[in-house]
Amino acid sequence: MPASFALREKLYLGTVELHVISCERPLFSGKVDAVFAKSPVGWFGILPRHAPATFLLQDSPLRVKTAEGERVFFVRRGVLHVRDNVVTVVADEIRSA
Repeated sequence: MPASFALREKLYLGTVELHVISCERPLFSGKVDAVFAKSPVGWFGILPRHAPATFLLQDSPLRVKTAEGERVFFVRRGVLHVRDNVVTVVADEIRSA
């Protein structure tokens, strides 16, 4: 096994379950590697095993890192909640980029 692969395996934290829900309907549900969002005080990231927290979201992109690549959603008036390795984003308006 190459050294770089072994290091990556040691650093791998797993995935988090993400649910992206607009007022109209659910837009995404699945396992992701990381979620990046913007609150009124700046950008933040959610990785597996994040402590429980709730964040108000600024109208901005929500970046989701998956095994297949990156997905982007545009969020307007939203909240992000993290608990037990589950991230839930609920917003008045969310659209896929």
